[in-house]
Amino acid sequence: MTFKFLKMVLTTCSYAIFISLGVLSVSGTASATLIEAIANLNEGDKYRVVFVTSTTRDATSSDISDYNDFVSNLALSGTVTSTLGLEWTALASTSAVNAQVNTGISNLDSDTVNIFNTNGEIIATSGEDLWDGNLANPIRYDENRFKTNEIVRTGTTSNGENNNNYELGEVESYTGLAFNQIFVWINFDFDQGENDYSFYGVSESVTKQIVEAPAPGTVILLSLGLAGLSFALYRRQS
Repeated sequence: MTFKFLKMVLTTCSYAIFISLGVLSVSGTASATLIEAIANLNEGDKYRVVFVTSTTRDATSSDISDYNDFVSNLALSGTVTSTLGLEWTALASTSAVNAQVNTGISNLDSDTVNIFNTNGEIIATSGEDLWDGNLANPIRYDENRFKTNEIVRTGTTSNGENNNNYELGEVESYTGLAFNQIFVWINFDFDQGENDYSFYGVSESVTKQIVEAPAPGTVILLSLGLAGLSFALYRRQS
């Protein structure tokens, strides 16, 4: 009986220490999920998240806020994106606002900002990198982390600017390929604005904050508390 009790206490205390240090986590490879990818960043690193909308809409409006609202609402309902607590905008251009301005991602910005898709893969590492014509990985995943092969409405040239004839709100506007890594991810073809397509949504830039480990006293108190619980359970079973 004594051995059984000691085993119960030691097991419980071990769990307390593991929980306090944050060792218990969802299994998987380091790049398998967005949360793990963000966790692997260093304190002070900046990041964004980009996704393909799982639903579609037309591009007849010339008001960029209509598209920002569209991607934001989907992000707030996504199983991945809704957990991040971020603000979202459309990676798209109208005649009044181009994609660089709307998202705050300039093609002249070389400062490091890791841009992830919702599968945790790095798309680009700066604004300059995003708009240079090639992505490190396709965006292709939606707000729920489902892989898509969608054609996406962008109204945007390959360097993130608008074009006087093919922005959102025009009779025809540019589209891109969500599953591609070269410049056609943003500027593949054009189509009638009345036709429905998915859109890209991108988050604000966030700085990773460090999460401090609990003080030793906290671990000890938690361990003692759980040990007491173990003793109570042991007496009940005896």
